[in-house]
Amino acid sequence: MTPGTSLGPSALSSRRHVKAGWLVIFLSVGVSPMAAAELELEQLWVRAMPPTQSMTAAYGQLSNQGNTPLTITGASSSLAADTTLHESVQTGDRMRMVPVTDLTLAPGEVVEFKPAGLHLMLTGINAMPATGSEVEICLLSAEDKTCATAIVQRDADSMNHHHH
Repeated sequence: MTPGTSLGPSALSSRRHVKAGWLVIFLSVGVSPMAAAELELEQLWVRAMPPTQSMTAAYGQLSNQGNTPLTITGASSSLAADTTLHESVQTGDRMRMVPVTDLTLAPGEVVEFKPAGLHLMLTGINAMPATGSEVEICLLSAEDKTCATAIVQRDADSMNHHHH
């Protein structure tokens, strides 16, 4: 996938049913022109929880395509009242989440947001979106704000099937 391209709804929605109340929101790349050369967002998805839940997490891949370090200092989302960077850390036999105040990517560096690792935590969600809904998620840096549009999909498996 090249920077600035996005997957169309037909490429992401081969099945129309929802499994056990779980939805996944895929992010298509929709970056601002200034940031497009610097931060690339790929295979990003947000798991939408059952309707009674008020939080979820976002996962995917970030890469710095620029020639200088890029520091992500925050995030925001149209879905959640608060969107923050977190990391799951193993302490003895317990896993806990710790806030990450900033995340610096060296030129060419790729960072994976994944379950049990770095991720975006979305909290204060009033209602989980319906299939086909769009959600905006933005990553903030000192230089710019990079946003992507999220489209609700049925589950995480469809991302693995459509992104080879």
